[in-house]
Amino acid sequence: MVTIREERLDNGLQILFVDESNRYFGDYHRVCIQITLVFALDELPVANSDDEAFRDSAIASLGKELKIIKRLERMGVPTAAVEGVRQSMIEAFMENASPYLKRPEYPRSLVAAELKKRQTHSFYG
Repeated sequence: MVTIREERLDNGLQILFVDESNRYFGDYHRVCIQITLVFALDELPVANSDDEAFRDSAIASLGKELKIIKRLERMGVPTAAVEGVRQSMIEAFMENASPYLKRPEYPRSLVAAELKKRQTHSFYG
């Protein structure tokens, strides 16, 4: 796995693109890009005591940083087209997702969603 691109947004969010592609049959490849969103929770903005309590509870529940992993895949890509497909997948992701990812309030909403998801996915003994 090789990191092929890294973006750092103004709101503190870091985006890592890792190539997980492989050849699976003859001249055909599975182009797979792992996208990791990384946010250091101590960078959550604190404007009042509620923000501070939110940040502290997020750090207690999630640790020092939040990592969200997604994958983009395309099957049946000929060898000659692998690099172009890889780049077009990354560009399409950035074009479609960056308006949301760049918003100043996005890291907080991402952390809140992850906290909610972890609360609803608790295991019962």
